[in-house]
Amino acid sequence: IELVLHQGCCRRNHPMKPEMATSKIQTSFYSDITVLLKQHRDMKEASDNMYDTLLRTLSDSDSEVGLVIKILKDLEQCISMLNKDYHTLVGLIMKMKWMNKGPELISAYQSFILNLVSAHMCYLKPCLRMLAALFIADETNLEVSGSLDEARKKREDEFSHIHSLLKSISQIVPMTNVVFVQILENLFPYLNRSVSHFEQYTHNILVVTTYMPAQRLDILNLMVKNMLKLDVRSSRRDISVVMGSDEDNDTEDTIFDMEEDLETKPQTSKQEPAEDRLAVALPQAGSLDCMMTLTFQYIKEHCYIDGKLDWDVTKRLYREFLSVFDKYIFPTHALCHVQYIMLYICSFKEALADGFIDYLWKKVTDPTAQSVYRQVAACYIGSFLTRAKYLSIQTAREVVELMVKWIHAYLDQICDQGLRADLAHHAPFYSMCQSVFYIFCFKHNDFLEMKTGHKWAESLNFQRIVTSKLNPLRVCLPIVVSTFASAARLHQLAFCDTIIERNNRYCLPVAATTSTAIVTNQKQLESYFLFDPYLLPRSCSYIRPLYREFRGSLPGENDNSDEDEDDFLPSEDEEDINQSACEIAMSLGKSPVDVLQYGISPGFKHG
Repeated sequence: IELVLHQGCCRRNHPMKPEMATSKIQTSFYSDITVLLKQHRDMKEASDNMYDTLLRTLSDSDSEVGLVIKILKDLEQCISMLNKDYHTLVGLIMKMKWMNKGPELISAYQSFILNLVSAHMCYLKPCLRMLAALFIADETNLEVSGSLDEARKKREDEFSHIHSLLKSISQIVPMTNVVFVQILENLFPYLNRSVSHFEQYTHNILVVTTYMPAQRLDILNLMVKNMLKLDVRSSRRDISVVMGSDEDNDTEDTIFDMEEDLETKPQTSKQEPAEDRLAVALPQAGSLDCMMTLTFQYIKEHCYIDGKLDWDVTKRLYREFLSVFDKYIFPTHALCHVQYIMLYICSFKEALADGFIDYLWKKVTDPTAQSVYRQVAACYIGSFLTRAKYLSIQTAREVVELMVKWIHAYLDQICDQGLRADLAHHAPFYSMCQSVFYIFCFKHNDFLEMKTGHKWAESLNFQRIVTSKLNPLRVCLPIVVSTFASAARLHQLAFCDTIIERNNRYCLPVAATTSTAIVTNQKQLESYFLFDPYLLPRSCSYIRPLYREFRGSLPGENDNSDEDEDDFLPSEDEEDINQSACEIAMSLGKSPVDVLQYGISPGFKHG
């Protein structure tokens, strides 16, 4: 009452303009904020009106900026009083719009928050959650009349204020590093959010790693884990349709000639940019494309300083990404693009690629590992060696030689057992054979052009592998088998046509003799090659220079085989062959689809 009377007297003695009067009223509703807080804590009714006015002032976005700054500075002077009893007041301050009202308010707000979290740990998580939520800009706050460049500049300035405050908090409160990653995970955009949300959030969490380096591995784990969710929901077929690719043609053996020049793919059909077309038709694929682009940028910016490779920084980042790969990427089903992170970072130095191959080789040869993981590792080796343009032919030759030695050792080890083609029991062997065949299909000309190349190729003894009783030509993918057979016949390294024809005869359907009929269609090794063509339009610029496509014409596959090919076949009873065929059909028919069911290369067409 006294306050109202005093204001009335001032109004009579000193007439003011209406807006000045309002300002005077607002700046005069309390004299000492410490007294106001104490009275509210003691539940004195006389202070309720002023405390409510304080809350309304902080919650009203139209409140005078000078008044809000004064309140924040006054509250900072009595920061020790703001315990949980004042959680409503603190909550309103956290929710206020503080980044678009001038540098003075930004400075006052940041100072208040820093003092608050250092004095009261109970407010640390809410403050961090508030700041992380701002990683996705509120589009309604951007000036509609301004240009896109102005809006982008304003958004970048706001993000810089957020990271400045977060960095200061992490330096003052060590507990920040422990709790912040979990908050980031809880606030990660849902799969149905827009492309811009994923782009902004990913950009900001990567910036966090620059001032919270101890949490970088956890943040990379979080980012890749969410990228995988988008990747497995963005099928290669759907992306190809949107991008105008004709991968759905009826030609069976398109794995070797399907890859159109990646430079022409984004420019097909309409004038609309390819990345925009993808974002509209497949938002999740568009979000993945943005996240892959930001990841590639992050890797390059951290590994190259002033245009020179920082080897120590690169090694640390490589080890962290390899850890992420081992934990999330390697065991994930039906991947299309996220695994290219490893192909990109390994391109910086040959030692990194050698380390990656060594990591995969240890998985292949680990007898304690699950069979399916050994097969995936073999597929990674085969696809990595064929597609990574930066790998030397000498490296490929050494790895192929190592793989072939393993195959021969495997055959030597089980030579005394009753062998037959059995995918259920020898799946790693077949995956290794298929990878060797696949590599040879891509690089046979390069191998043979080397000095002593033909002599080296003969030492691999492909004929023993293809004529072994395990019969890998029967289980491997047909297009790989036919292409390898043509290349091997061209160079007189192995003759496979008779074996392939005999295998084809075993696949003929037969009538079931019992009520519990067994499916007689021969099951092939259902595998896919992890580095099939990269389809995302925005991020493909990072992969295109590193990626090898299949080049050159294949040897004729319809040439009549020489009758002398029979000399290369092992002598065995036809009865034993028929019995083996029957048994493998039964075993494969009963097995789940069949050991390696991660996916199929889009270049292969299966019946």
